[in-house]
Amino acid sequence: MRNILIFTICLSFFGCNKDVEKSCTIKGRVNNINLPIAKLKTPDSIYIDTIKNGVFSFTIPVINEKYVALEIGDNISLYVKPNDSIFIDYNKNNTYKFTGRGFNESDFLYKKNELIKKLRFDDPRKIDITLFSSKPKTFKTKIDSVKQIRVKQIEDYKKQHSNLSTSFYNIEKQLINYFEVNQLFLYPTFNEILTKSKPDITDNYFDFTEQIEPNRRELYPFFEYKSAIKSLLNLHTKTLNEKYNLAKKTLNDSDFFEEIMYGEFNTFINFNGIDEIDSICVEFIKRIGDNNRKVSLKNKYNNWKKLAKGQKAPNFEIKDTNGNLVRLSDFKESFVYIDCWNSYCGPCIAEMPAMKKLADELKNKRIVFISISSDEIIDRWLSKVKDFNMNTINLCTEGARHKFNNDYNAKAFPRYILIDDKGFIIDATAEKPSEIKEKLEQLL
Repeated sequence: MRNILIFTICLSFFGCNKDVEKSCTIKGRVNNINLPIAKLKTPDSIYIDTIKNGVFSFTIPVINEKYVALEIGDNISLYVKPNDSIFIDYNKNNTYKFTGRGFNESDFLYKKNELIKKLRFDDPRKIDITLFSSKPKTFKTKIDSVKQIRVKQIEDYKKQHSNLSTSFYNIEKQLINYFEVNQLFLYPTFNEILTKSKPDITDNYFDFTEQIEPNRRELYPFFEYKSAIKSLLNLHTKTLNEKYNLAKKTLNDSDFFEEIMYGEFNTFINFNGIDEIDSICVEFIKRIGDNNRKVSLKNKYNNWKKLAKGQKAPNFEIKDTNGNLVRLSDFKESFVYIDCWNSYCGPCIAEMPAMKKLADELKNKRIVFISISSDEIIDRWLSKVKDFNMNTINLCTEGARHKFNNDYNAKAFPRYILIDDKGFIIDATAEKPSEIKEKLEQLL
């Protein structure tokens, strides 16, 4: 059976160093399911093996202990050490069993994930509404009990398996702590969203952040740790400029700093453009070492630069509810406020009443209100327009690949755009309808 090495950054693996002789094997059997390939991802490389007669096999160089990921119809987390020989029996219902030499750490990861599912914390996109709606004291008690259950699991496992890797054990204990840290960070925001009021948290609520260590190199790869670092930066800053400067002072590792801030810049620019971060964005792009990240962020910066305050607003032509083409150039001598939305976007829909009210209150002023949907299903768009009895000019691009969406970087919603009466951009990421009235009245 032939392994294919897709990518590696460590050429010394194939040199003459005696350490290269250290390796591990990962083999397995896929039962009652037809899969063409198995894929193994290490921190340095990606390997692929063709599954024949339900069997796959990898032999990889392992100088130091490390986490790897196996993809065979499911993503399976593994932990490998030099000279390990791990065998995995994989079944159709995403259950699997480990045997062989050195499999205990990987077996624990499987049991850990099963426990997290049982505790209902396996999907970060979902939250326990009852839990996050509870009072602060109740919430903290529950989260602490979850932590203790997880601590007991790994302590009991270690007692039963005396050969469990000490490095693995220490990392997993830390990840349990950072899991709790992240839940405590999330609570105030989610509680306010769910209860419609600010939670009555004490002045010392955020004392738990004192346990966060910003430069734990062994934890850099893990979601729990990265999330905690991002939340810590958010807690102590109000703007991306402040966050960027704090991260420079706090994070010693240049690669980790780059990874954290690359995500922050991308998210910010998608919704806010570059007007507020122009200088630090240019500085950060120069610092980026990863070429793909550098090119991606530079392109995004250049695209948004065309939409900076004072730039000529790109013209557009989009069909209205009657199928007639409407152009930006049709509204010379008028200010234009554009609502970019999608019927699947909750925050967009929540602002519809405010948009209708705004358009009604300023209808005799020198301003035009345009709602541009990116819905691909026309009937769904028309239904929402009818439901809210929208009194704006209603247009639809029939998807997010329209020239308008590309010209205005309107790919994340909601987005609001304000253009002056000479056709120049005032703000390509303007305030939402429920907040912008005073600014519009000053302009008019």
